[in-house]
Amino acid sequence: SYNNRVAEKPKKQITLADAYNLVTPDDSRELYAQWAPTYDKTFIEDNKYVYPAKIAAVLAKHMPSDRSFSVIDIGCGTGAVGEEIATIRPKSVIEGVDISPEMLAVAATKLRQDGTKVYEDLHEADLTGTIYFAANYYDFFVSAGTFTIGHLGAYELIDAITVCRSGATIVAGVNQQHWEDDDFASAITEAVDNKTITKPQYEEVDIYGEGSTHFGDKARVVIFKKL
Repeated sequence: SYNNRVAEKPKKQITLADAYNLVTPDDSRELYAQWAPTYDKTFIEDNKYVYPAKIAAVLAKHMPSDRSFSVIDIGCGTGAVGEEIATIRPKSVIEGVDISPEMLAVAATKLRQDGTKVYEDLHEADLTGTIYFAANYYDFFVSAGTFTIGHLGAYELIDAITVCRSGATIVAGVNQQHWEDDDFASAITEAVDNKTITKPQYEEVDIYGEGSTHFGDKARVVIFKKL
């Protein structure tokens, strides 16, 4: 009947604009709960989202390939960054953390070339609050797409490194616009002055590939060690 057809009208497709408009952790949970089942297709593939591959490549420069390191993927979403790391640094033991249980459920299905799971463990956590799942543990910290408009800010980045051991390497991508708007430079300078972190190196990477409507958007990758 006609009524049924109306009831089945699909929800409006979620876009990057919706993600940038998030305000609270609950907003994030709600949006990503809806987006999780289609995210890999409607966001990663359709937008030529190359950011996870670019971040993994930067991480690999700082990670020897001949031994196993523990990696925490911050804001892992559906696991795109983990998949890239598992491919280029197959010895890595990767864990992920995200605010969305639905996104984590997708990440949990991702497999390595040898059929084992990409992620050794996955943690649901709100990084605007206190972090309970680990302290002084991981060798590497990696993040793409989490330190961006509507998401986590500069001080959350510094707080989150409590999960890493002293001497750990942090490779965090920060959307260029967000870097300026949220004054990451001040937070980083403060952390260096406090002897929390080493003086960082920076790289600039593309977030989207050629042919994407968002092509040209850049991220600043900040690389430092936890002291």
